Amino acid sequence: MSQKARGTRRHPVRHAATLTMTDETTLPAHTLDLSQGGVSLQTASQIRLAQYCAVSFQVQLKDGAHKVLAMGQVVYSDPDAELGYKTGVQFLRLDHGSVDVIRQLLQEPA
Repeated sequence: MSQKARGTRRHPVRHAATLTMTDETTLPAHTLDLSQGGVSLQTASQIRLAQYCAVSFQVQLKDGAHKVLAMGQVVYSDPDAELGYKTGVQFLRLDHGSVDVIRQLLQEPA
């Protein structure tokens, strides 16, 4: 997905993350960038499009560590020579605390 195709501003973030699939399989990942609508991740394997999953990662803000937890759907999972696979997850549901954390992350200078 091109940057122009996205409707919201992306913010680079680099954190260890976990994807939990609907069959409860967990996959390690790393965040690449984040918006209010979703997250781009580095994954070791390709993930089936339209698959539902939970994404979780922890970020450090000025007032301490915060966990982001979202339910989402895979919208792309493309091979990348350097990263393995670049996988995009569109958020379908965020808890209130995660909405606030993402809002703060997007307000901070990159």
